[in-house]
Amino acid sequence: MVTDDLLKQCYIKETLVALSHSPNQLAVNKLTNTVYFSFDSGQGEYIPAAVQIETKKVTVLKGIKDAFAVTNDPLTHEMYFGGSNGIYRYDSVLQTLKRLAVKNLDIWWLFFKKNIYFIRFPSLNAYYYHERTVKPISFLKNVTVNQFVFDNEDNLFFINGTGLYGIKNGESDIILMRDNPRFLGMAANNKGHVYLCSENEIFVISKMIQKVKKIVNIQGVLGMTFDKDNNLIYSDSREIIRLLPVSKSFLKL
Repeated sequence: MVTDDLLKQCYIKETLVALSHSPNQLAVNKLTNTVYFSFDSGQGEYIPAAVQIETKKVTVLKGIKDAFAVTNDPLTHEMYFGGSNGIYRYDSVLQTLKRLAVKNLDIWWLFFKKNIYFIRFPSLNAYYYHERTVKPISFLKNVTVNQFVFDNEDNLFFINGTGLYGIKNGESDIILMRDNPRFLGMAANNKGHVYLCSENEIFVISKMIQKVKKIVNIQGVLGMTFDKDNNLIYSDSREIIRLLPVSKSFLKL
């Protein structure tokens, strides 16, 4: 049977879409169960697109230029895209698009938690957008950040070339949690639990007491997100794949 112990769970892979250049940032609109992503066109530009999980129908979004990063507001179900032309807000229901009123932004990473949080390129410094104003995250000022997320208790976790770090909610001390392996991506699931991927493995942070557990061996993971049922979705260099938990009795059939 399906188990809550991720270390003992078995999975089957379901390919959602195959691409010549797969993305490394993904986000899901839980209302429609649609994965939003951007892919390298092969001509130096990232093109935003979406794949509906049940139908596998792929749609290329128009009007958004060079979108590299993507995130989702879980309350309004609006999608946000970021790239060399700033940040765009996309309403998937009304199919309306608006670029936020911020200038000179080249976006590397987006994350939504009450506000829009992002990383600027090429500085790789972390900021947030609130009331039409861009503000730095004070306790990450002058810190190189490749990606960051908040968990369900508003603890902040980030990765860079030197390791995985955590900052407890209400504090400013940066804690080194792991300096190996080299983490390439991270995402928070629907319950606010933080997942990470390295070149060959996927991990989950169990608690803020510096426990990072490997849950599955998968090579070439670039990015991760979760569908409306909290199933893990990841991309590699050629595909976007969903992991579906299965029971041992099913595997014996």
